[in-house]
Amino acid sequence: MTFSGRRLVVVITAAAGALLLVGCVEAPAIDPLGPQRREQIRQSILDINWADVVKDYPDALRPEVPAMRPVTDHDQRAVVFTCLRANGIPASPTDNGFRYQSSLGQSQLEFEMQRYVCEASSPSESEVVSYLSGSSRAALFDYQRKIVRPCLLSAGAKSPAPPDGGPAYYLFTALAAWNPYVDILAAQPRSSVVAYFERRCPPLPPWLTLSTPAMSGDSTR
Repeated sequence: MTFSGRRLVVVITAAAGALLLVGCVEAPAIDPLGPQRREQIRQSILDINWADVVKDYPDALRPEVPAMRPVTDHDQRAVVFTCLRANGIPASPTDNGFRYQSSLGQSQLEFEMQRYVCEASSPSESEVVSYLSGSSRAALFDYQRKIVRPCLLSAGAKSPAPPDGGPAYYLFTALAAWNPYVDILAAQPRSSVVAYFERRCPPLPPWLTLSTPAMSGDSTR
C-alpha cells in the first residue's frame, strides 16, 4: 500500500494523537463542586484546624494557607510529617498525631502554627468527603470506579470490583465501603510502590482540590 505525502502525514498525526490519549484522564466537563461550595468547604476546614490552635493561644495570628490539596487518608500522616520536617519542625509521629521535640529553639506556638499550615494544606480525603453533597459523592465514586480502578488494572495491580447497589447506596455508602486501592494497601508495600501507582492513577480527582482565592491579608484570630 502506498500513501501520498499528505496522506502519510495525516495518518501519522492521527496515530500519534491516539497514543497520547492512552492512559490520559479527561477532565470533567462540569465541576461537581462549583466555586462557591468549594470555598465554603475550604473555609470550614481552615476554621476547624485553627480552632485547635487558638484554644491554647487565643492571641495567635492566623497564617495564610495558599493551597489546599486533599490527600488520601492513608497518605495524610506521612504528608504532614514531611511538611513539618521540611519547615524545620523536629516533630515525631505518635498514635494520635505528632509530638513536638524542640531541638532547634522553636517555641510550642511555632510548632502549632506550622502544624496548622501543614494539616490544613493537606486535608484528608474523608474530611473533605464529609462536606460533599450526594451528587458530588456520586461524582467521586464514578471517578474511582470508572477511571482509577481501570487504570490500576491496566498497570498490573489488583483492585476489587466496586460494590453493586442502587443510587442511594452509591451516594451515601459506597465511598466508605470501597476503595480501588484497598488491595494494594492491604499488601503493605513500600511507600515507593504506593507513590508509583498514585502518580500513574491519581486516587483523587483534580476537582476535589480546594480553591486558592486571592488572599486578603486575613489575620482572623
